[in-house]
Amino acid sequence: MNISEKLIHVQKSFRSEGIPDSELEASILIATAIQETRSTLYANLYEEIPQKYIKAIDEFVQRRLKREPLAYILRNREFYGLQLEVSRGVFIPRPETELLVDIAIARIRNMASRPPIRVVELGTGSGAISIAVASNVSGITSLATDISDFALGIAKKNAMTHGVSDSVKFLRRNLLACFSDSIDVLIANLPYIKSSRVPDLAPEIYLHEPIEALDGGEDGCSLIIQMLEQAKQLLREGSTILLEMDPEQFTIIGVHTRKLWPAAHLTRHIDLAGHDRILEITINP
Repeated sequence: MNISEKLIHVQKSFRSEGIPDSELEASILIATAIQETRSTLYANLYEEIPQKYIKAIDEFVQRRLKREPLAYILRNREFYGLQLEVSRGVFIPRPETELLVDIAIARIRNMASRPPIRVVELGTGSGAISIAVASNVSGITSLATDISDFALGIAKKNAMTHGVSDSVKFLRRNLLACFSDSIDVLIANLPYIKSSRVPDLAPEIYLHEPIEALDGGEDGCSLIIQMLEQAKQLLREGSTILLEMDPEQFTIIGVHTRKLWPAAHLTRHIDLAGHDRILEITINP
């Protein structure tokens, strides 16, 4: 069987199972299995596939037909221009979260006149956010936490791969428990999906990604509110909190924020799809 024939066969299989972007995913999986780039794949469409690669392709395809996320099959995900290792048990970084990184980098750079800057990220998962920030801002040391030892192990490997192991320290913590020092920039992409909606998520998410990285409680806000209450004693004037959340939650979180910091300045940031995505909270006296 040549590459073109295999591509067509895999694309049809993916389409029949309702897998989106079937052509793209088929080409990525086949190229990975035969250890070539997609451009090389398409340049050699009528070349026969060596038998030793057929089994690898079929194993990848069967895993994808069971709706295992492409990132888990490939064991990597591109985020903010970085190739990050991911695997089952670690939340897969999303493109919309790159907006959170953009804002964090800008705010940290604005604080450059008052070093040292203390940056903390909660629920780091693969380490994507902290590693992206550290790769683009020099001279900072940040703390990134998670409750999963497995996720922290992956995050440490990713930090080492991208040369920021000295800039990001990873700790096992439940939100801000055991923190006592002041924080200048607090970043959090915590679970924010309502519990009732979790079973309705795409099978790639519901069946394969860690539920604890998705389920935010009855209204999706429970962990975010808990974190804000813990942060009350740790943020000083001029500090910034950056939160990713569902558009429906901005009002609830905004009201709760005003109870904690009546003078805080709240800014909504819109993602590329036109949805409210990031809430920026600036602490004022």
